[in-house]
Amino acid sequence: MSEAVQNQSSDDEKMFTDFDRLARGKIFGGRLASVIQFVNPKTFERNRESYNIVVHSMRSLMSKYEGTFYTLHDYSIVMFIRLSERFFDQTFEKLVLEIDDILTRNNVAIGLTPEEAENAVRWYRFDSQFEDLQELMDGFQQRFRVFSERRKRLLAKAGTAAATGDGTPLTPGALQQIDDILKKADVSTFMKRQPVTLCFGNQPPKPIFQEIFVGVNELRQAIAPTVNLRGARSLFHHLTRTLDTRVFRALLDGFVTRNSGPFSINLNVSTILSDTFRDFDSRIGNIVKKEQVIIELQRYDVFWDYNEYLLACEFLHNSGYRILIDGITPDLLQLFGRKELKADFVKLFYFKDRHEDWIDKELASRIAEADANRVIMARCETEEALKAGLAGGIRLFQGWHIDNMIRASREVVN
Repeated sequence: MSEAVQNQSSDDEKMFTDFDRLARGKIFGGRLASVIQFVNPKTFERNRESYNIVVHSMRSLMSKYEGTFYTLHDYSIVMFIRLSERFFDQTFEKLVLEIDDILTRNNVAIGLTPEEAENAVRWYRFDSQFEDLQELMDGFQQRFRVFSERRKRLLAKAGTAAATGDGTPLTPGALQQIDDILKKADVSTFMKRQPVTLCFGNQPPKPIFQEIFVGVNELRQAIAPTVNLRGARSLFHHLTRTLDTRVFRALLDGFVTRNSGPFSINLNVSTILSDTFRDFDSRIGNIVKKEQVIIELQRYDVFWDYNEYLLACEFLHNSGYRILIDGITPDLLQLFGRKELKADFVKLFYFKDRHEDWIDKELASRIAEADANRVIMARCETEEALKAGLAGGIRLFQGWHIDNMIRASREVVN
């Protein structure tokens, strides 16, 4: 297995322990295993959200049955299920159809043809196919050992690189210290603005709203210059929740006024559902109109718990805010449209090494379907990127190249 195919939050060891317990106790009555393996798991390294959608659907299905659910390091999904022996055949047939339905409905997202989706699942009865199942588990265990050793080497190498390059890795201990500092810090000094603009023909870019964000590199230099804040994603994600509360404080203390115009801020879904946001919501309306405020949510946060995201969406829209999904890529837009995501805007990232994605006719069709006035090309840092976006039908842009164009147009006016 490639080193790139790594589900960092896997249940392999838990599955091995549970299987060993069932095997030693010979707890086989009405029990079966469902094993789902994907043809090309590397797909999920780029589109983890697609995998999370399938996992969420499977977990929801499993809540109706007695059993346990595991996601493995290679993105396989395994379920140990116990069915009533009296109604085994009827219940089993229903379960097979339900799982097949989930896979065939999401076959494009998970990179399978309809035929591959139908053949992705294998079933094993503990009472009559135990030897085959044991052989499968032995294979999983062997591959997991190889994966674990590789991961240890990679982490050791990454730790060395971080210590000599971008700083020492962020640890739980360092996180607590930095978190304590942030809870008392005035982050307004590190807050920046970057416009999202309308570009049309030969006209200078016209700012539509400003994104307000914290310059993490500058913040790091001030409070933790020797620590690589982004070195551990889950720990950094915790820090961003603390940053959310400090951004609220800065906004309420005068960073924006009624004359500021529309602006966006980056928040976590969990922050939106917290009492802290309720307090912010009750006060920000005294400073700006809520329809001026656009809430940017990261794509991984949206798909991590989709039901929680929908709850946050409902609250934000009912309160008068607008929603922007950040970090979408062209291939994801072709799977999940703006309207399906219940977002007012989506922000597509441009990457130079994936320029060909932007000349796909299907993308232009999806942009038109999403409404070109609500799709933003972010990281527009070259003339090449701007031309690709315009050719695809995009009108809203954000990035260094756009900033330079605005400065140039102002110099001409002056």
